[in-house]
Amino acid sequence: MGKVSKFLLPTIYIGIIGVMVMSVVLVLSGIQSFLNESPLYQYTLDGVFSENIIPVVKEQNNIEAVIRPYLSDKVKVGRYFYDYESDNTKQEQSLILYGDTYMQNDGVDYVSSDKFDVVSILKGEVISIEDSEIYGKILKIKHNDNLISVYSNIKDVLVSVGYTASQGEIIASSDKSKIDNGDNSMLHFEIYYKGNAVDPESLYTMSVSELQ
Repeated sequence: MGKVSKFLLPTIYIGIIGVMVMSVVLVLSGIQSFLNESPLYQYTLDGVFSENIIPVVKEQNNIEAVIRPYLSDKVKVGRYFYDYESDNTKQEQSLILYGDTYMQNDGVDYVSSDKFDVVSILKGEVISIEDSEIYGKILKIKHNDNLISVYSNIKDVLVSVGYTASQGEIIASSDKSKIDNGDNSMLHFEIYYKGNAVDPESLYTMSVSELQ
């Protein structure tokens, strides 16, 4: 009986191990067969280390919006754009008196008790820098075929004709007004869309695509 146990137990152990090995082989074989027969399935781990994976990101809205031509929060409107459809009182407040002559304001006068930086409202090319008897130095930027911004009554110009200014880039600083006798520093700002002067205050936050 002792001799039988001596040979029987190793045989049982070997048999159990053999069954376990065969089970593992059959399971792996079945999985491989399933994968080979299901080519249309996509498995998450199949591409974890692939360099061609396109990351899932939230689409960003990069629409460029028109900004104000200054940075300081101390700047305020000194004289509004002359609107033909507004009431008489507002029209009178939008007139410019130079000498003995009244002129309609084709832009907006931004004023501050301190000199302030003047910035480009959008990306664009500087197309001219001129001097005016009324508005001092005048700088024009072309943003597209239909949109031009004009910065007048400025000094310390930092750009030249042909230069492409970025949106928000400082291009000059405000200057003392030759029209008003006060101590305020002023920027006279105009926008022309398709050749016509438009109220700058109506365009801020509009996208450049709306002004093509």
